[in-house]
Amino acid sequence: MSSVLIVDDDPEFRAIVEELLTKIGFTSCQVSSGAKAVALLSQEVFDIVLLDLVFPGMDGLETLREIRRINEKVKVILVSAYVTVENAVEGIKLGASDVLTKPFRLDEFTILMHRTMQEVRFERKMMDQDLGPGLDLVLKCFSNPIRREIVQHLSNHATMRLSDLLRKLSITDHTKLTFHLKNLLEHDIISKSPDRAYSITPRGRMLLSYLMNISFKLESRSP
Repeated sequence: MSSVLIVDDDPEFRAIVEELLTKIGFTSCQVSSGAKAVALLSQEVFDIVLLDLVFPGMDGLETLREIRRINEKVKVILVSAYVTVENAVEGIKLGASDVLTKPFRLDEFTILMHRTMQEVRFERKMMDQDLGPGLDLVLKCFSNPIRREIVQHLSNHATMRLSDLLRKLSITDHTKLTFHLKNLLEHDIISKSPDRAYSITPRGRMLLSYLMNISFKLESRSP
């Protein structure tokens, strides 16, 4: 069963999230501070960490930095009522997988958790194969299903605006989409024009082609 570490200083929020996770098929553990999270992650392995951004003492981004020092693979979802483009970008640089804005709906939470586990399984499946150089970058950029969809849509259009991508991806939270776009921009997979239109870069097309080739290899090796 998939395991989640809840890191939040609000005991009521932790209890609610733990109950939600149980209902949708996850096991979970909860801690009240970044320091406790780092200590626990030094001893135990989790698939996903739900990490609040605002703490007394070590804040969420500082905690994320320490988590990445301990474990480069665990998926970290930033959870806060105060998600901004600025702290989302910093989270990307530190290796956050996604963002979740409080308050959130149960359906939104359920989709995000299952999508993140798809990402975990995708990466594990990739790592189990001898797929050659370039795999690390592909995993960073394309293991997340939303980012794969963004790049695939952009590969079929000369340019797309934020509103076009929101509609295509059926995402209502523009902060979430911006988070993933910033990640792809950071790795030069997509570009953004002065009039705010997005397009795939030559590097993005090359990596997308590599991803498709990997997928073909995996299918060919399947019994």
